[in-house]
Amino acid sequence: MRRLSFAALAIALPAAALAHHGWGSYDAQNPVTLTGPIKTLEFVNPHVHADITADGKEWELTLAPPSRMQARGAAQDLIKVGTTVTAYGYPSRVKQGEMRAEWIEVAGKRFELR
Repeated sequence: MRRLSFAALAIALPAAALAHHGWGSYDAQNPVTLTGPIKTLEFVNPHVHADITADGKEWELTLAPPSRMQARGAAQDLIKVGTTVTAYGYPSRVKQGEMRAEWIEVAGKRFELR
């Protein structure tokens, strides 16, 4: 039983990690910079998500986990609905209008997210 549990864990953990961090689906060869006001914000695990309107298009930003955001100074009281942000990152190859942000700039201060 112990071997079976270890084997199951050895298979499940890498699969879960790959499912969560499927960064290969983002186009790192064609980064984009977007500026716009935050329309909606989910400051929750596993990643903070913000929807913005930039250049007349709706974008979903995938940011860092909440703990990393806060550790780097990008706290929820700074990044909130209505705030204009600039984000740099990689557009999704799978989901139209979504990007993985490498950094976000709020009120003239840049926060590295990776």
